[in-house]
Amino acid sequence: MYKDIDKQVKVGVKFSSGKVEPVWFFWRERKHEIDEVNLYHRSFKGEAPLHRFSVTVGENVFQLTFDGKKLRWKLDKLWLDRHQPR
Repeated sequence: MYKDIDKQVKVGVKFSSGKVEPVWFFWRERKHEIDEVNLYHRSFKGEAPLHRFSVTVGENVFQLTFDGKKLRWKLDKLWLDRHQPR
């Protein structure tokens, strides 16, 4: 099941070999440890560079976006494992 979230979140990152990688994010009063970064994509909204990450937490997939102009993280989308109770 797919859900739009569109909420600002706090994200912990690590830097390695000139790259940034999210390792956890805080959402709904809970820290979510990222198991895997599935995809990274950079685009632009006007002059603002947007860094998008598809990440896996357990059986769920989240899309996180870092706005390089505003210096803010946002949780954009969530894909829930269909076998999980709602």
